[in-house]
This record gives sequence, C-alpha cells and structure tokens, in this order.
Amino acid sequence: MDVFLSWLGGARVPRLDLEDTIEEILGSRGEVTGGGSGEIGEHIDIEIFTAGAAAASPEAAGADAEGLLARIAAALAGAVPANASYCVAGDDGRHLLRELLPGYEQPSEQLRAAADGICAGFDQALKAASDGHPPFACHSGMVDGTTVITHLVGRLAVAEARERVRTWADGAATTLIRQPLNLVGATAWEAHYNGVPIVRIPTT
Repeated sequence: MDVFLSWLGGARVPRLDLEDTIEEILGSRGEVTGGGSGEIGEHIDIEIFTAGAAAASPEAAGADAEGLLARIAAALAGAVPANASYCVAGDDGRHLLRELLPGYEQPSEQLRAAADGICAGFDQALKAASDGHPPFACHSGMVDGTTVITHLVGRLAVAEARERVRTWADGAATTLIRQPLNLVGATAWEAHYNGVPIVRIPTT
C-alpha cells in the first residue's frame, strides 16, 4: 500500500531525519520510496507491505497498515506542521496526519463535504477571474474540529495572497463561505497559503 505524506512549509527537523524515523518504524514491513522539498513544502512517500497480512485476511492487512501509520503520526507530531496530511494510493481523499493520534475527534461528513465544496468553488472562481491561469490554487480542504481549512498553493508573496483572498472572501464569496458552513455546524473558515495562515473568517 502506497501512502503519501506531505505538508506545506518546512518541518522543524531535516526531512531526511524524518525519513530515517519512518524507516525505523516500518522495519521489514515497509520502506520510504521517495521524498522531496520545494518552495512550498515537503513530502515523503512510503510503501507498507501488506501482501503477507492480506494472505491471512484483508482486515488484518488494513489493521497492520493503520497501526503503522498511527505510530508514524505520533513520531512526527512534534516535527511537522499542523497541516501535515496523508493520502493512500487509489483514494482521492486527504486526511490530517494528526487524525491518527489518540483522542482526535473525527469531524462530521457534512463538514468534510463543505471543505471539499469550498476547495472546488475556490478553484472555479480563481480560474474565472484570471482567464484560466490562476496565480494560486486550492491544494486541499480539510477540517480541524469545527474549522474548515483551505490550503492554497502558489508563488505570490504572502501579503498579496492575503489581500486577494480577503477581498474574495469579503466580496462575492461571502455567502459561499458563511451561510453553507453555518448550516453544517462550522464555526470558522481559514485560508492557509503555502502553510501560512492568512485569513480566518467566523461563520456566525
């Protein structure tokens, strides 16, 4: 099973040290298959070997993989930004890495759907306003508690991105953000740009 970890901004320790930590946790049950660092963030790709466990049962394979991911999440918790997320190959959804930690309360499906909807709506609005070549894009939408977080990625200066997003959020997108999120129980919407929080808008 291929799993892709990523975060916007830099980790608090060198990425290669994080890869070593992951390799130690995986042992003979998996390996780091890739990784990289760029202007907007970092990523580490891993493979968890499930063939042996799957021979016993698919449930055993899934439980083993989930247990390994939980150990990785605990080991990286203090080293990577709070926006660190993961996805599994073949699954379109992204999840916060800290969702795997003990005590994390899963947000409702309605809130998750609202995050996805804002992400898609944001991208459409940006493309329409920039002749199909937006200066930044919505990388993903996730939920932390009752706050919907939209992760934006681009190459504008943070100050310019903050101004554009604030203008958009206070203008045509006001009802897109506040009303629907209020209906599904969200208390705030945040936009993060390359890992930096740039605007927070309460929904009430």
